[in-house]
Amino acid sequence: MTRLRTRRQAAAGLAALLLWALAAPAGADTAPPAGTPATIAADDLPTWQTDGVVWSVATVGGVVYAGGNFDHIRPPGTSPGDPGELPRHNLAAFDVATGEPLPWAPVVEGTPFTSTTRQNDCDDLGGDRWVCDAVWEIRPSPDGARLYVGGDFTKIDNQRRGKIASFDASTGALDGFQHELNSRVKALAVTGTTVYAGGYFTTVDGASRQRLAAFTAADGTLTGWAPTADRGVHAMVLSPDGSRVIIGGDFNNLNGNPPHGLGAVYAATGASAPWATGVDHIDDARRSWVTDLVTDDEAVYASADGESTFDGRLALDPGDGTLRWIDGCRGATQAVSIMDGILYSGSHAHDCSTQPGGFPEIVPDLPYQRLLAEPTHPDPAQYDTPPILHWFPNTNGGPTTYNQGPRAMDNDGRYLWVGGDFTTVNGRSQQGLTRYGSLAVTKDANPSEPVHKPTVTKPDGTTGQLAVTWTETWDRDNEKLTYQVVRDDNTVVHTIESTSRFWDLKTHVYTDTGLAPGSGHTYSIRAIDPFDNRYRSARSEPVQAG
Repeated sequence: MTRLRTRRQAAAGLAALLLWALAAPAGADTAPPAGTPATIAADDLPTWQTDGVVWSVATVGGVVYAGGNFDHIRPPGTSPGDPGELPRHNLAAFDVATGEPLPWAPVVEGTPFTSTTRQNDCDDLGGDRWVCDAVWEIRPSPDGARLYVGGDFTKIDNQRRGKIASFDASTGALDGFQHELNSRVKALAVTGTTVYAGGYFTTVDGASRQRLAAFTAADGTLTGWAPTADRGVHAMVLSPDGSRVIIGGDFNNLNGNPPHGLGAVYAATGASAPWATGVDHIDDARRSWVTDLVTDDEAVYASADGESTFDGRLALDPGDGTLRWIDGCRGATQAVSIMDGILYSGSHAHDCSTQPGGFPEIVPDLPYQRLLAEPTHPDPAQYDTPPILHWFPNTNGGPTTYNQGPRAMDNDGRYLWVGGDFTTVNGRSQQGLTRYGSLAVTKDANPSEPVHKPTVTKPDGTTGQLAVTWTETWDRDNEKLTYQVVRDDNTVVHTIESTSRFWDLKTHVYTDTGLAPGSGHTYSIRAIDPFDNRYRSARSEPVQAG
């Protein structure tokens, strides 16, 4: 069983996990029962693509910025090399509402090097030559006036920028924020006065900084803020009151103190703040690490990856890190985003049986479920852990060695943008970027998954009857569907409502009576969602009534 370690130990949490598996399933979707939050639509919206991996997305006003490892962007529905593609070197900007590209096109570069060993997260130039130039993190200032980026790069627009840089958001121009860090910047958190950075670096401008540093926002000066992490920092977020920097990663100690993977320091001094909950570290071969952090006004939410250990999601008290809930879904989680009280996540989930409404271990002929939704504050009268809501868009894992799928998420309250290393979305070609909208800005327009044609038989010993047997289908964002049995293409002879999920499809039988003896008939099944989106199966083979 997945284990979570805290300073208060994990016994109570593990006991709770056993109870969670017994909780009633949930049924939220775009048309949920009263009292249940509605999700956004699972229909992916037309969005320009990249030709590589998107590691970070950030929305600022009407613009979404994407950073990663890519050289071009191209229109939706097109293949790499399409005549319409545009050059974009690891950074690009798009209209949040339309998915169309904006002119901003800085050129992000790294320093080429040679190696006889494949370099993770670097671009292969051929001939044992590599370059690390990825953008790993994008964060705006609170007023949206500046855009900060971190990564592996060494130059932007042919100007030296050693792993961190800043742009004027109104003009798109690179500004004078310039420093030299000796290794990757993986995480940023920005206030009106301070820019906090985390990653793998151990020096900044020649000064010792053990994977954590801070700069003044006004003039970019390196500050004396210098907490330490003994291994990589992957994510940072300010507590809701701004007093603490909450830090996630793969470290064992923060300022020399456990727990593994999670902690907090004071934003003003860098001194350790109280923190209770970490993620698993049994040994280096069996451990978890935090991949992303987000917050609302009441809690901090963390996502985790792991090796034979916890790799789901957590909700934590931002003041002291005590555990509020744990989601034990199995399948590395890389990104989270909060929208209208729902925590959306990107993972390669394959077993959510510990969660109310969750699916069991996925069998080999079903794909991983890489996008999920759950309430940030589950009703305590019903749940100790969030139910998995009925929102099941999906991507593939992509062609890279990462094979993850979603890697980054952000939203503006209307549109949820997802970046990653995927090349398909909802079964159609779409690389690196996709987006989804709330029902305030888009429609739930896609029908259910296809319905297979029914089988029709004449019940033994009957006259004027035919039995129609069919298996339910499922819909990506509506659990309840209406099914109609249609005789001879034009007569609805039976209607039922039923709930279905991709892992739980029931079989139904309807017996059509009062038919003329010897008459031949065909039947089809029509599935209708709450928004009147319809899918009709193929006709059955004709069968004669007795």
